[in-house]
Amino acid sequence: MRKRQLILTYDIGTTGNKCTIFDETGTVVGAVIEPYNTYYPRPGWSEQDPEDFVKSVVDGTKKILNQYEILPEDIAVIGLSGHMNGCLPVDKEGRVLFNNIIHSDARTGKQCEDILAKFDPMEVYNITGNRIDPHYTLPKILWLKENYPDIYKNSAYFLNTKDYISYWLTGNLGITDLSDASLTCMLDIKKGIWAREFIKELGIDINKLPRLCRSHDMAGGLSKKAADVLGLKEGTPVVVGGGDGACATKGAGVMDTGLAYNYIGSSSWISTLNDGPVLDKEARIFNFYDLDGIHCNVTGTVQCATISYDWVKDNIGLYEKELAERNKQSVFEIIQQMAEKSPIGSNGVFFLPYLMGERTPHWDKNTRGAFIGFTLFHGREDLFRSVYEGIAYALRSVLDVFEENGLEVEKLTLIGGGAKSPLWNEIMCNVYRKPLAIHSSPGEATSMGAAIAAGVGVGIFKDYKDAAKAVKYKRELTPEPHQVEEYKKYYKIYKMMYPQLKPVYEAISYL
Repeated sequence: MRKRQLILTYDIGTTGNKCTIFDETGTVVGAVIEPYNTYYPRPGWSEQDPEDFVKSVVDGTKKILNQYEILPEDIAVIGLSGHMNGCLPVDKEGRVLFNNIIHSDARTGKQCEDILAKFDPMEVYNITGNRIDPHYTLPKILWLKENYPDIYKNSAYFLNTKDYISYWLTGNLGITDLSDASLTCMLDIKKGIWAREFIKELGIDINKLPRLCRSHDMAGGLSKKAADVLGLKEGTPVVVGGGDGACATKGAGVMDTGLAYNYIGSSSWISTLNDGPVLDKEARIFNFYDLDGIHCNVTGTVQCATISYDWVKDNIGLYEKELAERNKQSVFEIIQQMAEKSPIGSNGVFFLPYLMGERTPHWDKNTRGAFIGFTLFHGREDLFRSVYEGIAYALRSVLDVFEENGLEVEKLTLIGGGAKSPLWNEIMCNVYRKPLAIHSSPGEATSMGAAIAAGVGVGIFKDYKDAAKAVKYKRELTPEPHQVEEYKKYYKIYKMMYPQLKPVYEAISYL
C-alpha cells in the first residue's frame, strides 16, 4: 500500500494561525484555527508577540494530528504562509528583540517623510514597485533604529512572520522568499535582489536583511527539538513558503498571465500575474513577486470591503440582526434577501466604501464613506444593495487601472468570505464584465497556495502549472449582457463622485 503524502501548512494570519492538512490531490483533510492577540500599545500601533505564533503552531499541530488521526510519518512536507509587511528583529541566536510590528501599524509617518526628503516618490516606486507608506517594513526598521538604537545594533535580521516560524521549525536563521521581500519596500523589483544602493543611502545595514530564496526552495529539515514538541518526524522537509498575498494567488489557481483573483475580506484586492512589474505612471498599483520567483503579482487594493458590509449590518441592519437571532438564521442571508428586492442600481442610491480612506486608485487617506442619492422613497433594501454595488464599483476601478497599463484580465477567481454571497458574485461578474470562478473552498485558498509551494518543493507536484489540478471551483459565472449595460451607466456616475467630493474630503480633514 502506497504511503500517504500529506502536506501540513501553517498560515500565520492577522487574527490567528490556520493549520491545514492537504492530501496530494489538494483536498483538505482537516483544518484547525488557533487565534492569538494583536496588541495596540498606542493609537495607530499594531504589534504581535512572536511567541504567540509559536504557541499557535504547537497547539494547532497537536490538535490536528489528534483530531484527524494523522501519523507523523504521513506528513511529507510542511508549507508556510504569513501576513506581510512586518518587522521582527532577532539577534544572531534567533532571540526576539521586539514585538513584531505588523502590516496594519501606522507609527512611521515621520520616517516616511524622511525617506521622501531624500528620494522622489516616483523614484522609490520605480525601484521597488511600491509606494512609500507607513505600513511597509522599510520605515519600521528606520523607526526602530531611531527610537531603539541598541535593538537595531543587536539585530542580526529583520524577519517577516512566516520566516520566524521557519527558523523555529528548522533552526536555520535569516531566510525569506521573494514575495515577502518585495513588500518590504527594499527589493529591486526589476532585478529580484535587495536594492543595495537605495538601502545604503538610508543608513540600513544590508547584512541585516535575510537571504533571498524562492518560495518552493527548502528551508531545511524539521529539527529534533521542534519535532519532539510538535509530535512530528525529525527531518520532515520545511519549504520556505510565501507571503499570504502570493500564496493566495496560487491557491486561487492563478498560474499564468491573463488570470487574476479577487480576495474579498475586510479589505479587498485584485491581483494578476505579469511577466514583470507594472509601474503605473500615478503609482496606483503595486507589485510583489509570485511564489515561482519569476512572475510578478500586480495588485490594486480597496481598503474597506466586508468591513463596510459589517458596519451597515451593525448600524442599519439592527432589525435584520434581531430577526436572525430570533429565527436562528444567518443575518447575512437575511440582508442578502433584502438586497435582492432592490433592482440593479439600487434605485439610484450609491455607496462610497471609503470608511478608512482609500488606496487604489485614489490613495487618499482623507476620503470618507457616503450614501448618495437616497430620498424618502428609498428603503433599507436599497441601502443594502448599494453596499454590494459600491464595493464592486470600487474594485472595478482597479481593473480600469490594469487596463490603462495594458493588462488584460480574461477571468477572475473569487476567494475570501465575500465569495460566499451569490448576489455579490452576480453583481461583481456584471460590473467587472468578466467571467468569474467561485473557489470551492474560498477560505482555504491561502493555505492551499502554501501547500502548492510545499508540494512543488518536494516533487508532489511537478511544477506550479501541474499544481493547478489541485484547485477546484464550485461554479462559474458569465456576464449577462443586459446587466452589463445597466451597470455601465451606474458605474459612469460612480466615477464622477470622487473628483467632485475631493475638496469636501480635504475640508473635513481639517476639522
